[in-house]
Parts: sequence; structure tokens; C-alpha cells
Amino acid sequence: MNIAPATAIRIRRLLLLLPILVLIVLVASWVWFGPKNAQAKLPDDVTLQTIDGQSYSLAPQKKTFRLVELIYTRCPDICPTTTVKMVQLQKRLLEANLMGQNVEFLTITIDPQNDTPDVMRYYAKQLGIQEQGWTLLRGDDETIKTVTNSLGFLANKMEDGFISHTTSTYLVDDNNTVIQKFGMGDDFDPEQIYQELLKLKKEG
Repeated sequence: MNIAPATAIRIRRLLLLLPILVLIVLVASWVWFGPKNAQAKLPDDVTLQTIDGQSYSLAPQKKTFRLVELIYTRCPDICPTTTVKMVQLQKRLLEANLMGQNVEFLTITIDPQNDTPDVMRYYAKQLGIQEQGWTLLRGDDETIKTVTNSLGFLANKMEDGFISHTTSTYLVDDNNTVIQKFGMGDDFDPEQIYQELLKLKKEG
């Protein structure tokens, strides 16, 4: 059977495009399924620095759940909104005698070059963070990247200095495994997380 020249050309073009289409499907599948199926963790062997210059190991802490937010202080909206809501949650947990004993908050900067200890200290003061059970942390770029990669948190610094980043916070158990992911900004619900922590305390 003879094939018209125009049809033959279209077939050749489709055959040339086929490997590209397969590659696109494979990459899309990895992006969609890979991070979701991977077990996110807080890395055990990483040490960061507090804003007071003390070393802080991310090694697992027995019988302690840690709520982790990754922020940068120049963020115009979602980061400070999340922190303010965490302050509300901290007050509830302090009233329930859970903060610092069974629950710890970690705020880790993804912009350590600009977020100096003094800058982070000012950020904490302005937003009402209480010291009990809440630690603000810094590290060099490579160490921070180790943390973000382990959690599956993406951050990309743009030309204007702002950072495009994942909008997730992470609840970590005493094995450093992420057991719940919550949103940031308007999607961060202090009441939901408070009830989840109460449930985990009863189960533990």
C-alpha cells in the first residue's frame, strides 16, 4: 500500500516527537509521584546554630514532636503570616503545658546571608515569639540545602531578592520522620494542629 508523501512526513514527525513525549511523561510522573511517595525526614546528622550562637543538633528528641517552618524574614506575606499563627498556637500549647515538654517549634531561615542573628531576633520580637519551646535557627547555604532536600522543600532565589518556595510546614515525630504536612499563610490552621498534637499526646 502506497502512503501519500504528506502522510509519510506527518508519520516521520510523530516518530521523531515520540521519544520527547515519553521523556516529558516520565519527568512529569517523577515530579508528581516521586516527592509524595518519598519519606520526608528532618536530617539526623545536621547541626545548625541558634540566634544566640549555640549549636543545635537536629538529632531526634525522645517523646518530642517538632513543628518546623522554613522562612525568610524579607518575605512579604506568607512567612510572617505563618509565624503569627504559630504564635497563636504556641499560646494554646503553653496553656496546656505541652510547649517545650512535648512540643517544640523550629524556625529555620532559608536566607542565612540576609537573616543574621540580629535580624532573626528582631523578627521574633516583632511577631511575638516567646522563647519557651521555640528555637530560631541558621546555617550555611549548603547545610540549609541539606535540610530542605531532606524535607522535600523547594526554594529558589529570584533576581529581585525574593525567594519562591514550597508552602509547607512539617510536623516531625521523635524519629525525625515527617508525620504531617500543613500549609503556610492562610492555609495554616492553628486549631487543626492543636487538636492533632493533643491527639498525638494521648496516643503516646
